[in-house]
Amino acid sequence: MQRDQRKKGYLKEMDFFTEYGNANRYKILEIIGKGNYGVVCAAIDTHTGEKVAIKKINDIFEHITAAIRTLREVKLLRLLRHPDIVDIKRIMLPPSRREFKDIFVVFELMESDLHQVIKANDDLTHDRHRFFLYQMLRAMKYMHTANVYHRDLKPKNILANANCKLKICHFGLARVAFNDTPTAIFWTDYVATRWYRAPELCGSFFSKYTPAIDIWSIGCIFAEVLTGKPLFPSKSVVHQLDLITDLLGTPSSDTISGKARRYLTSMRKKQPVLFSEKIPNADPLALRLLQRLLAFDPKDRPTSEEALADPYFKGLAKAEREPSCQPISKLEFEFERRLVRKDDIRELIFREILEYHPQLLKDYLAGNEGANFLYPSAVGQFRKQFAYLEENSGKSGPVIVIPPGRKDVSLPRYISLSLPPLPKLPS
Repeated sequence: MQRDQRKKGYLKEMDFFTEYGNANRYKILEIIGKGNYGVVCAAIDTHTGEKVAIKKINDIFEHITAAIRTLREVKLLRLLRHPDIVDIKRIMLPPSRREFKDIFVVFELMESDLHQVIKANDDLTHDRHRFFLYQMLRAMKYMHTANVYHRDLKPKNILANANCKLKICHFGLARVAFNDTPTAIFWTDYVATRWYRAPELCGSFFSKYTPAIDIWSIGCIFAEVLTGKPLFPSKSVVHQLDLITDLLGTPSSDTISGKARRYLTSMRKKQPVLFSEKIPNADPLALRLLQRLLAFDPKDRPTSEEALADPYFKGLAKAEREPSCQPISKLEFEFERRLVRKDDIRELIFREILEYHPQLLKDYLAGNEGANFLYPSAVGQFRKQFAYLEENSGKSGPVIVIPPGRKDVSLPRYISLSLPPLPKLPS
């Protein structure tokens, strides 16, 4: 009885939001994802009726590397506005500029991810194969012309809807390449998933990394779309190189240098396997493009723009709907080039949050000290709602839906798709 009263009282409280920052517009429904970096809830925007995902990122400043990763991701998603890249709709205003430790980010809600789509649909058509690859390459063209390398492309980092729409997400490992920045600085923490990692990242074969690392990952993902299983499911870096050379053959000695040269030159000579044997029943044009994407030497891989011009996309590709992006300003990522403290990162994240609150941003830029005080905020209400849903998981219905084997939360992805007929691509 007492528990029911507490629950009713809480549900009544859930309907209350402060007016500050339009926070009262969201009604939280359920937890749909949970991981090392936070919790994601599905919610409804009561002003528009649209479903959204609200991600709570916990204890951002506990580790400086996590704080920098959060800053990098929210900044890049603000700067990279594109139909094939996930969109931040709003970041909730924290109650204090100086003391906040969690943030609540409102994203568009996507139904699943490409990993779940591949797993749940073993009869994808040639048209869907082509449409998926087209969207991924279109996103790469936009990112790469902005000088952004994603560095962690894999099916779980590509969100999907039932209308076959894909969106790239999870930019925490992404980097902006500036010509005057030593390559070693921004690749030393490369930890992306091994199965989709370009060979030059497995063996330090090349002195300068290029956007071709993402093109390789797209090739691996596309092969998985075609076959329904990972192309190089390795158990170690050495095993990864073995699997790659089993398919592509042993690279020539003048192609490789660096740490793994001795290993590759000492292995038995391998001949390349025909892609038509490895992936039978695929569209021959798809296999020809896949072979280009998976060239061992990054110089032999096409750029995203060159790949979009491949005959495989005849009748689908149109230059006017494949925009480029202006290179990102060096000033936006000055924090990457100097030693920063937690308080510096806190201030920079707060500055990013204000981008979604124009009037407060105007006051902030004018030096208005009002941005320092404590003000009504939805964050307190959201925190209580998230905590309630977590605590009551399994007690009164299925309030938490977490896909098996998921270690990390970037955005919600929990529904296996039964795909409808392929839609027309919007112009």
